[in-house]
Amino acid sequence: MRKILLTLISILSFAALSAQPTATWQYEQKDNGDGTIDLIFKADVLTPWYMYNSDLIENGPLPTSFEFKAPKGFTPVGKLTDLLKAKTKMDEAFGLEVKVFEKKAAFVQKIRRTSEGPIKVEGLLTYQTCNGGECLMDEIDVKFDIPAGKVVAAEGTSDASADSSLAAVNAVADSASVAVVPAEGAESTKEQGLLIFLLIAFAAGLGGVFTPCVFPMIPMTVSFFISGDGNKRSGIIKGLVFGLSVTLIYTLVGVIVALFQSTDATDVMGSHWIPNLLFAILFVVFAISFFGAFEITLPTGLANKADAQADKGGIVASFFVAFAMVIVSFSCTGPFVGSILAAAVTGGLAIKPILGMAAFGLAFSLPFVIFSFFPSLMKKMPKSGGWLNVVKVVFAFILLGFSLKYLSAADAYFGLGIVTRTIVISVWIVLAIMLGMYLLGKLRTSHDTEVNHVGTLRLLLAVGSFSFAVYMIPGLFGAPLASLSGIIPPADGSEFVIGGGSSVQVSESGSPSEGPFGPVKYYDEKHKAPYGLLSYYEVEQAIEVAKQLNKPVLLSFKSRTCSVCKLMEATVWSDQRVLDIIKNKVVLASLYVDDRTELPLEEQVTSTLDGKVKNTLGRKLRDFQVSRFGVATQPFYVLIDHNQNVVVKPVGESSVDEFLAFLNTGISNFEKAQSQAQPQTETAAQ
Repeated sequence: MRKILLTLISILSFAALSAQPTATWQYEQKDNGDGTIDLIFKADVLTPWYMYNSDLIENGPLPTSFEFKAPKGFTPVGKLTDLLKAKTKMDEAFGLEVKVFEKKAAFVQKIRRTSEGPIKVEGLLTYQTCNGGECLMDEIDVKFDIPAGKVVAAEGTSDASADSSLAAVNAVADSASVAVVPAEGAESTKEQGLLIFLLIAFAAGLGGVFTPCVFPMIPMTVSFFISGDGNKRSGIIKGLVFGLSVTLIYTLVGVIVALFQSTDATDVMGSHWIPNLLFAILFVVFAISFFGAFEITLPTGLANKADAQADKGGIVASFFVAFAMVIVSFSCTGPFVGSILAAAVTGGLAIKPILGMAAFGLAFSLPFVIFSFFPSLMKKMPKSGGWLNVVKVVFAFILLGFSLKYLSAADAYFGLGIVTRTIVISVWIVLAIMLGMYLLGKLRTSHDTEVNHVGTLRLLLAVGSFSFAVYMIPGLFGAPLASLSGIIPPADGSEFVIGGGSSVQVSESGSPSEGPFGPVKYYDEKHKAPYGLLSYYEVEQAIEVAKQLNKPVLLSFKSRTCSVCKLMEATVWSDQRVLDIIKNKVVLASLYVDDRTELPLEEQVTSTLDGKVKNTLGRKLRDFQVSRFGVATQPFYVLIDHNQNVVVKPVGESSVDEFLAFLNTGISNFEKAQSQAQPQTETAAQ
């Protein structure tokens, strides 16, 4: 009995949580006294969900919008706009910078009165919320009853309108108990991104040690620590002061950069063409420098003054030794530092340059500190030689590759379509092949010595470089390259097509718009199923085809603007095992809950949930998902039989193994049920 009660409580608790809306709305109206009225929409967004702002981004997620129904007595002025400041984030699925609200959201739609009598404003508020694992698109019918008022001509109202709009912003900000500032909080994905950035900065610091400007100076610097009184304790203290000084100097560089920016500035820098173009040029210049064309150095006078102070000896001199080291080594560490700062100021976090430079300085000074503790370890150090130049050249290839990331961002700003996905992948393939040849000694710069034999490490690095080139080749022909989706442009149609399309057979007729038993209803070329898969876009037709083929139906609830849905298809559906099952063993139904195709009267339904008529395909499918399965989020995958019975527990976002288990278990259950039902059917027929 106790177990039954606990189970019931768990089910009821889950149902209550599932029914909790991701956003609750309040509506206000403000007569500006100049013939215009502000319709204000305020939302409390449930953590950890976030809501997209009102900016329309082509091929991006669904923005928050308001659509009027038969305006009478007024005319709309512009479109729905943000009242609070949205936060900028990178949506990896779309490969775009998007703006979102967390916790609080507010919007305004201005209208102009054309009638002195009372006005009834009706419209449809559409929005989408996501939490990193699933998305929910919703539409709300909104009504405003506006009392009678005066009609004012539009010609002389520009100044007053601007003042009233500012007042509306302040009113909403006050009533929402939040300032007009970027949304607070950090997503787990951002925290992971910061951790990866710090690890890269730390690795760059270690890499800077193994350059021709720094590595040969290690014995000389450590000898300074242990010289003088020969006291080991004194040498350790000097080494620690040196390490802290180097870390402090590089951290101060990060502080200076951070002082000239804010979170708003980093949001702009991440998408604006000027900083992206500058960073691309910076990376190319650094790469050419590392190839040996010239050296980037700081004024020699600065280094001489630091050396003079270091010669005085003592613990304080350790700081000036560190200062001199930073200056003298700049020709080699400058590209490392520039790369870290470039990544930091486009990362959407104002403190990022400080943290990045601190991690870099800590790693850069770490070998010196270790040798001050254990001077005998220097005997085991490899000797300086041509391998130091190899480190510089390898990093030069990497810098050239990353310069394309910033060039593509600048290109995307103007929509030029020059630095396309295919161009970036092609150049990366060439660079990877050239790097592999350089590591094998087949290419040499003017500073390289002849390679008589290839060591184990160089051979392994060459294998990795060639393997990376081979891995990217399928990307030229439409492969998603999910692991690189955050740093290469999104699919843009520039990929090559060989043999007329994907290796996956779309249908018997060879067209995704034509099924084995006739045309596919509601087929849309712009939003067809991925990888050339044959799909149906309504439940009824999918079931009819499944009966003919004796297969289960895979219901894929999604929306055209769902980033998590795109990630699932890019990272899970791209697996050949998954593709083979979807192609051969199920009938796929891609059910877009945001499809606004108007349905004929005979296909419209009245919802059992709210009693409203669902007159579009998307509303009908969304109502079917909620009423039939009790879930409103996307992506959501269900395997059903020909009587709409669920044959396996549905899943949402999942890994390849989880999705394969879902498909295989469901198909197995369907086949067992079919085999058991067949003898009964034959007996009834006899």
